[in-house]
Amino acid sequence: MKKLVMIFVLSLTSSLVFSQNSASISETQLKTGKSSGIYEFSVPEAITAEKVEAVKGYYKDYFSVAFNESTDVLKVTLLKNEETNINVINRLLVALDLRTISVGGENMTFQDMKDKYLK
Repeated sequence: MKKLVMIFVLSLTSSLVFSQNSASISETQLKTGKSSGIYEFSVPEAITAEKVEAVKGYYKDYFSVAFNESTDVLKVTLLKNEETNINVINRLLVALDLRTISVGGENMTFQDMKDKYLK
C-alpha cells in the first residue's frame, strides 16, 4: 500500500513539475491582429521580462516584442503581416514554454489557433 501511495505522489509531482504554461488571446484580438499584424497575448506570471529579453532578439527579423510585466501582456508586432512571420510567433511562445493558447476558454495548439482564426 505504501508503494502505491508513493507512486501516486511521485506521478502527481512529476506532472506538476512538467506542466505546460498557456498564453491567452481573445477572438477579437485575433481578428484585429489578422489585419493589423499586432497580437497581444496574456501570459502567466511565471514569464518575466528577463525571459522575454533573453529570447526576443532571435526573432527581430520577423517581429518586435514588447512585454509589460505588470499586466503580463506580451505584444508581438509583425514587421510584415505574412504567414511566415505569423508562424515564427509559435517559436517565440515555445521558447517561453507557452505550448498552448487559450482562445475564449478553449485551449489549443498554435497551429490549431492559426488554422481556426488566422486563415
